[in-house]
Amino acid sequence: MSLTKAKSIHEKYHNSTKKQLKIIKLKNFTYRLVLGYLDKYIGDESKKRVLDIGCGAGSISFYLASKGHSVTGIDISIKAIEECRQSAKQLKLKNVVFKQSYFPEDFKLGKKYDAVVFTEVIEHLEKDDLALNNINQLLKGGGFLILSTPSLNAPLHRLGLTNKFDKEVGHLRRYTFSQLKELLRKNNFKLVESKETEGIVRNFLFVNPYAGKLVRYVNFFASDLVTFIDNISLKLFGNSNFIIVARKK
Repeated sequence: MSLTKAKSIHEKYHNSTKKQLKIIKLKNFTYRLVLGYLDKYIGDESKKRVLDIGCGAGSISFYLASKGHSVTGIDISIKAIEECRQSAKQLKLKNVVFKQSYFPEDFKLGKKYDAVVFTEVIEHLEKDDLALNNINQLLKGGGFLILSTPSLNAPLHRLGLTNKFDKEVGHLRRYTFSQLKELLRKNNFKLVESKETEGIVRNFLFVNPYAGKLVRYVNFFASDLVTFIDNISLKLFGNSNFIIVARKK
């Protein structure tokens, strides 16, 4: 995919992105699957330097900054970064900065980070191998990579029901767990923890444009209930996503 096309897709996706008015909470439906891993491996006992690649509207960046960490968020979308900067002012967070960047091609390796957050990004990148290599160089020794990505074996994907969504949001591929493990191994990472996540119910809410309109309602009123139902669907039909934690060797 060309840089021009990638930028066009992401600018369109973030056309409706707005300022964040508050910090997300652990039970936020959109982010609840990954926030527990951020707390476990980044925590708030000691202040760390964190890079959030593909930060989007900045929700994760602000969550980590609110715990006192020094956070840099990068995204290909100019609109997303502009909104993030406005949100940082609104939230009065001075320990978070945002930069527009097309990772990994035009992101300069410089500072070293204690952790890199790489959620729902690798499937968008032409050069996934280069991305993981660069992340390894960006991390301090023993630093953590927290990654999430869609599964090639997701039930809806096997039925052909995610093809339109994948094309619209710029997904170039999906992964099996063995493919992810091999990519990490090649790029000098040690697998620390992995989990098969997201049942068919949750996945449907995010890939179907009509069902997606319910996500805001779920966030406010039914996060626990829908998550409970989704966990049952996960056991019955299998996972739609992976969360992986890896450490730089």
